Amino acid sequence: MRLKRGQAVVVVTALAAWWLYLPGGAMSGGDAPSGRVVVVAQDGSGAYAEIQAAIDNALPGDTILVKQGNYREDVVVHSKDRLRLVGESRDQVTILGLKRVGAFRIGKWPYGANDIEVRDLTVSQNGGLAVGIFNGTKIRLVNIRVQGLLYVQQAKDVRIERSLLGGSETTGVSFSDAQGEVIGNEIRDNDYGVTVAGMSDVRIEGNIITNNLYDAVVFQSGSKGAVVGNRLLKNGGAISVQEGAQADLNGNTIASAP
Repeated sequence: MRLKRGQAVVVVTALAAWWLYLPGGAMSGGDAPSGRVVVVAQDGSGAYAEIQAAIDNALPGDTILVKQGNYREDVVVHSKDRLRLVGESRDQVTILGLKRVGAFRIGKWPYGANDIEVRDLTVSQNGGLAVGIFNGTKIRLVNIRVQGLLYVQQAKDVRIERSLLGGSETTGVSFSDAQGEVIGNEIRDNDYGVTVAGMSDVRIEGNIITNNLYDAVVFQSGSKGAVVGNRLLKNGGAISVQEGAQADLNGNTIASAP
């Protein structure tokens, strides 16, 4: 869907400006967007009715603001730079997926995505995968809810923070040959909490990892990282560092399941 002649995109309306300072995802100072502000709304009040259409037409520096609703579509961000996707709130915007495995993807072989921020929305799994990050750099997920697996492969400088990650029949967050940080999240109700595989290097800090069926954190052979200051509560196991892996473990609180 393309804009009709005369539709405003560049001008930040009063409503859009208010969204930039929502409590769940405030932007200020150096974080303020440098490009256009584009609104997605299913009721027709925005420039687009679908998230993917807004992404496809986005320019570097744009911010896409998504109004409340359940968006049953496959969302893919690839070949994009300096893009923000901001929901009206985590409890009011849900991406459900449609046909593909994985409702939301950042990066797509052989194309990547760079300097992408996604915040204040929910992604529900489709076909077992909720969010997939592939071949990207400087990816930020902030204050989102992921219902299902969050999978990161061959991506660098990935930061997942202040989010609720759970409900996966496999792993809450899985890194494979990737580099990143998992900071200040709640990771719960999965088979495993966080798994780090391949040549990954991942810092896991300040999270609550709870009620997972097996280990809270697993470093597989060849991987490395740090597990610092987390609360590991009522999981089937604690931290597993397999032979050939390296992990700095410091200041974690562990309480086993009864």
